[in-house]
Amino acid sequence: MTTSLATSKHIFNITAEHRAALRSPQLCCGDVEFNEILKSIKQTYNTEGFVLVRGLLDDDTKERLVAAGHELQSADTRRPIGNQFNALEFGSAFNSEKVIFREVALDSAIPAIIARVLLDIEDGDEKKNDTTLRLLKDAFMAKGKEESHCGWHVDDNVFWPTDSSSSGVNVWLSLDEIPAKYGGGMAVSPKSHTAEWRRDAYASIGSTPTLPPEGVSPAQLRKTFGQTCNMASLNEEINAKIEYTKLVFDYQPGDCLFCHRWLFHRSTIINEDGMKHYDDNSALKRYTIRYERGSAKLIQGVSLEPSVLMDPQNSGKSLDEVCEINNKPFYPRCWPPLQVEEKKVQSVGMDVLSQEIFPLAQKKKIETIQGLMAAGAGKA
Repeated sequence: MTTSLATSKHIFNITAEHRAALRSPQLCCGDVEFNEILKSIKQTYNTEGFVLVRGLLDDDTKERLVAAGHELQSADTRRPIGNQFNALEFGSAFNSEKVIFREVALDSAIPAIIARVLLDIEDGDEKKNDTTLRLLKDAFMAKGKEESHCGWHVDDNVFWPTDSSSSGVNVWLSLDEIPAKYGGGMAVSPKSHTAEWRRDAYASIGSTPTLPPEGVSPAQLRKTFGQTCNMASLNEEINAKIEYTKLVFDYQPGDCLFCHRWLFHRSTIINEDGMKHYDDNSALKRYTIRYERGSAKLIQGVSLEPSVLMDPQNSGKSLDEVCEINNKPFYPRCWPPLQVEEKKVQSVGMDVLSQEIFPLAQKKKIETIQGLMAAGAGKA
């Protein structure tokens, strides 16, 4: 097994001046070096499928985010059922009590660099309405002395509910110092988003590209449900190929690892030395944010996606359409930046979703899963 540590060619540093330029109305900076950095960031992302950027959050924002993460991790009521995470909260940007997650996901330099550099949304085709960036999914997670980890995968249709024609960006934001030698971080497989073996890998774990474009049937969802993390047991040959390319990082608080949607990645278990270093009560925190173009379309057919559970007519529609037709920010807009009043309206809408709509959707989700499993058991 080969494990490599990321080098300087994968890591870029952004200054306060660069942050301001990224968030300015027009991306114009007389700093020739900065322009070259942006070009290199984009080239690295396109070629390798990932890039790590430091300095996208100012110190105050970073400290507030780390503090909010510590509070969530420490709250017993937040602890999930299962053995992969010490703490887990989906939809942190919708948490009206911890607004820092919303600020980081929607209003920081993170969506700005995605829209302006990684996805070139400012140069999008207006005729195709390919000019907005939206928050698709987000989650706060903490990993400690868990019994297992999620193996090599690309996000499934629960974590990434748009069809396979879209290629959004997955951001893994470290809230702790996580040296690679102790484990507990995120590993990636460079260039796996374009690897020859990728379609065999998709088929092994039932990834979105293997789903029929006309829609997902109950039987198909039932068959692939829960397979995402099990590459090692489902296809040992492919798993070995991916593991051979494994790249890890020495993470610092505030580090942003930007990954192409189709880049294979996996979490790493805290090793024995790590347990001694962190102590048995350790919980390494991270905030994951998934972004998509507003033109990206939801998968058709059976879905566990809240917007579709609440209205099946949303199936197959673009993120922009879902938000416009329902007049609700299921997928909050990050780019172009909203005006002050627009931002207030969106924020109120997110609170309404969190307090009134998502609890109902969660009940429907549980009922749907129970129905799928019961139907499967009846055919066994």
